[in-house]
Amino acid sequence: MAGYHGEKSLDFHLSMLPDTNYLIFHNIRLQLGKYFFQIDILLHSAAFALALEVKNRTGEYHFQKYLNQTILKNNGKEERVKNPVLQARLQALKLKKWLKEHNISDIPIHYLVVNSNQRAIIRVESGHEQILRNICNSEGLLEKITQIASQNKDEKLNKKELGKAKRLILTNDTPENPDILEHFHLSTHDLPTGVQCPTCNCLPMKYIYGTWVCPNCKCKSKTAHIQALNDYFLLIKPSITNSELRRFLHIHSPKSANKILKSMNLAYIGVFKGRIYFPKSSKVATHAPVPS
Repeated sequence: MAGYHGEKSLDFHLSMLPDTNYLIFHNIRLQLGKYFFQIDILLHSAAFALALEVKNRTGEYHFQKYLNQTILKNNGKEERVKNPVLQARLQALKLKKWLKEHNISDIPIHYLVVNSNQRAIIRVESGHEQILRNICNSEGLLEKITQIASQNKDEKLNKKELGKAKRLILTNDTPENPDILEHFHLSTHDLPTGVQCPTCNCLPMKYIYGTWVCPNCKCKSKTAHIQALNDYFLLIKPSITNSELRRFLHIHSPKSANKILKSMNLAYIGVFKGRIYFPKSSKVATHAPVPS
C-alpha cells in the first residue's frame, strides 16, 4: 500500500507534463524470457523512455559505496534493502531488450528512483555522489525530466512507431494475479460458503422470495449476494455457472440463480445450461457465443 500511495502521489507532478509529448504507463509488467519485470511508472516519448522506481517508505536511506549497499534506518533499527538505483537500472535494461525483441527502434532508456515520502531522508556516502544523478524527491521530478528531455531532443520514433510501442506495451502488460489460496496453503474446501450477513456476519443467509434473510439477526437484503460472488471470482475461479452459483450460495432453484446472475449484468459465453458467466472486468467478449 505504501508503494501504491507513493505512485499516486506523483500523479500531480506528472499531470504537468504536456500530454502530446509523453505516454505514461503505471505498473507495467512485461515478460522477458521465462520471467517478468515490472516498472512502477514508465514515461515514453518519441525521443526517450524513462523508468521510474517509486519509494514511499519512512526513514533514512543510506547509499553506501561499498558493495553498492543501501541501508534503511527507521525507529532506531537498520536493515539492508535492495538498492533502488540498481533495481531501476535493471528494469531499464530489461525494457531496452524487450523493445528490441519487439522490433521497436532503439531509443535511449533512462531511469530514476523517486522518493515520494516527505518524511524520508536520503544520505549518500562521500565518494558515491554520482548516484544522485539517478535519484530525486517527488518535487524534483519535473526538473529531472526536463533535464533528460533537453539531452534527448532527437526524435527516434515517428507518430506511427510511437503508437505501435503503445499498443505493444498495453497488449503485453500482464498484471500479477497470484493464487491467493495457494499462497496461504488453503483449498476451496477451507472456505465457508453462502451469503454473509452484512450486519452480523452470520453465514449463510437464506434466500426467501428474492430476499436474503439472516437467521441470526433477521437482517434482510436484496444485494448481499454481490459480495459473495466477488469473493468467489477472486478466491475460487474467474467464472461461474448456474449450478456452481447454486452450490456456493446455497440456492436450490435454477430459476432464482439465473435471476441473480442476470441482475449482476455479467459477461457470458454460451447458451442455456452451458452458459458461463464472468466478472465485468473480464477480457472475455460480452455475450459471445461458444465456439463450436
